[in-house]
Amino acid sequence: MAVSVPDLVAQPDLRLTALTSHCDDTERRIRWVSTTELPDPLPFLRGGELVMTTGLLDRAEADWVSLLGRLAELPVAALCVGTGLVHQTVPPVVVETAERVGLALLRSPVEVPFAQISHWVAEQTFAEQYDAVRAASALQDELMRELLSGHGLRGLLRRLYRQLGAGPVAVLEPGGRILARHPASSAWPGAEPAAENPGASVPIEVDGRPVALLCTRRATPRGDLLSFATSILGLEVARHQAVLTGRRELLGQLLEDVLHRTIPDADARRRLAAHDLAVDGTNAVVVARVGGDPARLRSLPWTLGPLLEREGDRLPTALIDDTVTVVVPDGVDAEAAARTVAGHLTLIDPQVRVGVGSPRRGVTGLRLGYFEARQAAQTGPGVHRAAPLSLAGLLMGNLDLPLRELGTGVLAPLLRHDEAQHADLVTTLRTYLAHDCASAATAAALTLHRNSLRYRLQLIEQLTGRDLDRLTDRLELWLALTALDADPAGN
Repeated sequence: MAVSVPDLVAQPDLRLTALTSHCDDTERRIRWVSTTELPDPLPFLRGGELVMTTGLLDRAEADWVSLLGRLAELPVAALCVGTGLVHQTVPPVVVETAERVGLALLRSPVEVPFAQISHWVAEQTFAEQYDAVRAASALQDELMRELLSGHGLRGLLRRLYRQLGAGPVAVLEPGGRILARHPASSAWPGAEPAAENPGASVPIEVDGRPVALLCTRRATPRGDLLSFATSILGLEVARHQAVLTGRRELLGQLLEDVLHRTIPDADARRRLAAHDLAVDGTNAVVVARVGGDPARLRSLPWTLGPLLEREGDRLPTALIDDTVTVVVPDGVDAEAAARTVAGHLTLIDPQVRVGVGSPRRGVTGLRLGYFEARQAAQTGPGVHRAAPLSLAGLLMGNLDLPLRELGTGVLAPLLRHDEAQHADLVTTLRTYLAHDCASAATAAALTLHRNSLRYRLQLIEQLTGRDLDRLTDRLELWLALTALDADPAGN
């Protein structure tokens, strides 16, 4: 069972204050914790979360009313506002609106970090599940103690090896790579036919999706013990994944502040140092973009090996929207790190796109490196080294500017015409600009007569309302094409 809001308020070490009558409802169960300073956190919530914020954004009263109404409608379990950093007290409009819409509202003093609250909820939530599993049998209890002791995964495999009598035991990635095995020196079968490889294989699942396999070399009648082992492994991985995701999101929010210059560089250096990120040295930035639902980056354990060994990220790693950003310090091979990231993220998206920026020094270098890597990641699937950052590339990577939308708007008449008439006006325009607006070279490249090219160019001017003899109009059309090429699907 999940922790209730009254349970949370009753914990004296957390020093939480209930601000609405809805905090007394024992049916309000906390499924998980989400710390956010996003303008709109709703896309990243699934319901039942304890949402924690310092109110860093300067919201108008109407914005607070709208946000609290949507949180209550989802519904979340409760909203916790940290005071003493941005707000000395919770704004009255927040308290009044939360009471009116039926939202449990808590206040947390600055002396109690959000991480302490998150850890308490995680410990309580998973402790209940672990207690239910331990009661199953003494043997299961032994497995649990092995996993949660200093022996960890390897201790659990050793215990399974002794109890099952089914030969070597291993944990494999979906692709077949061995993450851990016992005995460590044992041989493991390759791609053998099922009749020649009769061992047991049970999936380890996180968030309902198989992320690894627990396998034995030979068949065993103790399928229940294997299933139990995969259950606790899944819980252990999910618990560490949740903590790791929280760290990655916190660093992601900080990096967004750095990228958008919402904090001074001196503050950025100090706050980044708290995440073991020294910007006074030289760093390269790796940006990986995945398709589909970005929530999978937060729920699925794509760094499974370190998680199973109870390790955190080996390099500073942040989550920003649909991207994974890794900061690689001087002395570490950035391209090797990028290939490792790409290999991990194939679990999320086989077509993951990864860009590697040039090593740069300082906070400014971190910003430039990020946009370099982001631009390189737009090249396509796989790992791509960034070319020198162009002004156009920097503009395309600026998350605050709607250049892609504006570019599509500029080219919309040509796109509609090409689709309706099966024509090539966009290709003609791109080729014309690429050949420095030289008609002879463009006609040769397109295998067109000059009169045909002249007709197409006049039609382009007519449809777009731009004059190709004017430098400013040429530049606008070139930027529009660059935006379209950078993200043709609008991702």
